[in-house]
Amino acid sequence: MGDGKYGAVAGLVGRMQMMDNISEHLAATRTHAYKKGVPTFHAELAEAQSGMASKGVNFVRVSGETIDFTPGQLEFTGEPLHVAINGDGFFQIEQADGTFGYTRRGTFKLDPEGVLIDGNNQPVMSAGGGSITLPSPDVDIASDGNIWYNGEQIARIAVFQFDDNALLQRAPKGIFLPSDGSQPEPHPGPQLVQNNLETSNVDMMRTMVRMNVNLRAFEATQKALRIYSDMGSKAAEIGLVQ
Repeated sequence: MGDGKYGAVAGLVGRMQMMDNISEHLAATRTHAYKKGVPTFHAELAEAQSGMASKGVNFVRVSGETIDFTPGQLEFTGEPLHVAINGDGFFQIEQADGTFGYTRRGTFKLDPEGVLIDGNNQPVMSAGGGSITLPSPDVDIASDGNIWYNGEQIARIAVFQFDDNALLQRAPKGIFLPSDGSQPEPHPGPQLVQNNLETSNVDMMRTMVRMNVNLRAFEATQKALRIYSDMGSKAAEIGLVQ
């Protein structure tokens, strides 16, 4: 396959990967605290042929994503156990395997035993370690995470921060996991907002524009591939005639 045709095929693959990214964003516009991923690209060099060195870059491909941790907007829900983080920080969640995950999705509720859990039914950690048990969902949650009931402080929600959020890895259901060398530290001054949830940080209009641009580029690449294919067929016909 000629370099041009090879690059066109690779371009189609890259555009399809971009459409997957865009589709995921569009599907997550109403997912609370969803963080969009910005695609990262890797330049692929042409393979050396017949012992000759590569002549340069043939194409680029989507190799991963960089998570954009820009906060979303605050959305009032009126639910006393819904909590949003205004600014930096993450809630700590105990996962089924006993390890900790970190999330900004504060769709909390109580299980039948009164334990504060997230939307995935996993315990929300307290600042002192361990789970949080509440006598009632009708509590007051202060901006620093302290939980008050009948004028008495009964618990405090843990909020953590990382030196570099870029080192966090996305896991399912709004959870982020620290990579090697990335350790959470208690947030010294969290700003929690009760009765609110953080919205997705996906901009619907910008994402629609990206989709249209990507579709046009995909169609142009398809056209280029057809031209390369026609040129190859004609060259083969000429060779047969000769």
